[in-house]
Formats: sequence, C-alpha cells, structure tokens
Amino acid sequence: MGRIVRVFAIAFVVGALSAVGVAQSSLLQLVFRVPDGSPIRSSPVIDLAKNAIYFGADDGNLYAIPLISAEQPRRAKWVFSPDPDPAKRRPIRTAPVIDEARNRIYIGADDGQLYAVDRDTGQPVEGFKPDPQAFPRGAPIRVPPALDQPRGTLYVAADDQQVLALNAKDGARAGTTNPTFNAAKGAIRATPVIDFVRSAVYFGSDDGKFYAIDRDNFQTNVFGPVVIGSPVRGSPLLDVLGGAEAAIYFGADNGIFYAIDRDGNRLYQFETFGPVRTKAAIDPVKNAVYFVSDDGKLYALFRNDERDSKGQTIAGRERGKQKFAITIVTDGNPNPFDGDLPRSSPVVDRRLGATGTGTIIVGSVDGNLYGVDPDSGRVRFVHAVPGAGTDPRAAIRTTPALYVRGPGSFLDIYVGADDGGLYVVNRRP
Repeated sequence: MGRIVRVFAIAFVVGALSAVGVAQSSLLQLVFRVPDGSPIRSSPVIDLAKNAIYFGADDGNLYAIPLISAEQPRRAKWVFSPDPDPAKRRPIRTAPVIDEARNRIYIGADDGQLYAVDRDTGQPVEGFKPDPQAFPRGAPIRVPPALDQPRGTLYVAADDQQVLALNAKDGARAGTTNPTFNAAKGAIRATPVIDFVRSAVYFGSDDGKFYAIDRDNFQTNVFGPVVIGSPVRGSPLLDVLGGAEAAIYFGADNGIFYAIDRDGNRLYQFETFGPVRTKAAIDPVKNAVYFVSDDGKLYALFRNDERDSKGQTIAGRERGKQKFAITIVTDGNPNPFDGDLPRSSPVVDRRLGATGTGTIIVGSVDGNLYGVDPDSGRVRFVHAVPGAGTDPRAAIRTTPALYVRGPGSFLDIYVGADDGGLYVVNRRP
C-alpha cells in the first residue's frame, strides 16, 4: 500500500490578481458562437491536416470551424446534426476523436449514440452502424472512445455501466473474446486509456473501482480491480516516461489523486479538499505531474524523487510530494464545480514563457484562462471570457487546445465556454 500525502504547502490565491503580481486580465477573442447560445462543454480538438477545430455543443451538434480564417468571427466549415429535429437532439459533451486512417471523427452524445462523421463533409460515414443490440444505449456517453488503431477497435464507455469493443470500420462488435465489459456497478465517466505494453484498457467507474481489463478478453482482469470506495471520474493518464517504473494517474471523488503501477499497486496517493475529476498532465522537463481539484486549486506534485549531487533523495522532494498549489477560481465566482459537468484539465506548453521554462495552461469555472509558471506556481497571464467572475455563462469547462502558428513563435490557445462561444488568445514566448 502506498503512502498518503496531505496538503500543507502554501496556495497562492488569485482572488485579487495583483496578489500574485500578474497584470490585469485581457479578454479572449471570440472565434465562433453557437447559433442558439448553447454551452460548449466538449473540449475542442485541432485537426491540422483539415485546417479545422472540432467540438460539440449542448445544442446536440458537432461543429467544424476553420483553424485559419480571415473572417472574425469565423463561419463553420460544416455542422453535423444527429437529428433534423432540434427538439430530439441531446447535448454533445465529449471531446471528438480523430481517426486519420479512416478520415473520420467519432463522437458520443447524451442520446446514448456513437457517431462517425466524415472529416471533409460533416456527413455521417456510410456503412458505420453500431451494433443495433447495443445502440442507442440507454444512457449518455460522456467520455470519448479510446481508439486502438493497431487493432482497428474502439473502446466505448457510457453511463450504462458498460464498455463495448467495436470495430472502428463499421461499428459492429469487435472480433475479440467477450467484447462487452459489464462488471461495473456504476456509470463510467473516466475516459478509457489503452496500455499497449500491458495490452490493457484502464478506466474508473462510479462504483468506486478502478479497472484494468485485457484488450483481447473483457472478462479478464489484468489486475484488481483497485477498490477506491468513491466514484472514480478522474480520467486515467499513463506515464510511460517515468523510468523503469511506469505510473497510472487518476483522481476520485474522495478528493484523492492516485498513482499506481502496472500491477495495480499504489505508488502514492495525495489528498486534496474536493473531488478530483480532471485528467492529469505530465511535465518531464520539470519533473512534475499537474491536476485540478474541485477545491479550486491546480496542484503540482513531484513526478520522481529529486536527488542531490551525491544521489541522495532531497527531503520534501520525493515522488508524490507537493511542489506547489495555486487557486484558480476567483473570490465570489458564481459557478460551482457541478458534479455532472466537465472540468478543464491542464495542458503544458514547453515554449511559452518569458524565460523559456514553459507554462501550465488551464481554464476555470470563473471564466478565466490561466497560464501558470511551472517553477514557482505563480500566475503568468490571465485571459477572460466576457463576464468572467460574475456571469455564470462565462464558465470555461473545456480543456485548452493548442496550435503553434509559424516557426514556433506564436501559440494560439482555444477554449469553449458556457456562453456558447469558442474563444482564442495568441501568446508568444
């Protein structure tokens, strides 16, 4: 059993931006507005080959917006509507998954259906008809499918407590042994992740367990399940760059961030003061792993032990110990971390920063996009959706999408907001 690490280090409060020495925030630039103003809670995904940004909205449509366009705001390249009747559409809150080999996008919706959409036309892919015995599913699909490209398989999880293995070509059940996992007793809101080395699929469930199942036979456990005792909605991340001992990170509603090995043994666990429902980001350069808790803080933990010149572990810098924590929700913000809605997960850009040290980028329910220094944990920049901090519809619940423009000099950061706007800000090192 791994050790538990509690929070004692100082958190920098961003309620007053001057308190952290950051300039007044500037507004994000509007790129596109969903016609009826429905919230964007589907994290945008960039398709460089097609000059497009894809995202879903609560109006039940999937949008493709030009990545580069002279028009501001931009017109949609195409819009995919699952049903011609707007009253029959259901929100799309998962991130799109691009399948370049088959020139399509996969997207799940609250109607329990999985769709395959042509990247060029926005039309349904002809011949893709998910197994009629399984679809439409009786419950929403709130996490994106995992694409197993070598096997041409999609692993699709949903609130119906199941994970299905489907043929990526036509949506039929995959030709594996027992392609349906139905041992979970709770909704699956943690995105499945594939471990090609261990030939496993990892995911958590609201039944309080973390599962690792065999890619060939869904009835076979690779390990565990690991019993947490609290819903597991923090999507797992496999850290294969941590030396000989890889780590699997995930969070749970008990406020604990977990790191386990490929045998399901706990390496460490770190306690926060709110549910952990975001996906972590790793930073090998800074020896850190970052995640957000519903206590309103962005945390940075040491990824590996840090050692001195004699090879001795430095006290307080052991793997799993806190490097820093910073509050990313302004005082008086009207938006809570709604348990049924997505959260913005952190991403790392190595070039962005005044000294070239990189920046952690994350959105917040307070309507601000934060850039955080990975060394000090201090705010480098803040960009806001109009009404940030006061208007509930200004909340950012999507994970930022990054586009490097030019020879590495400029970075465009895209986020969607609850006001139905897709926004961008341009930064340079």
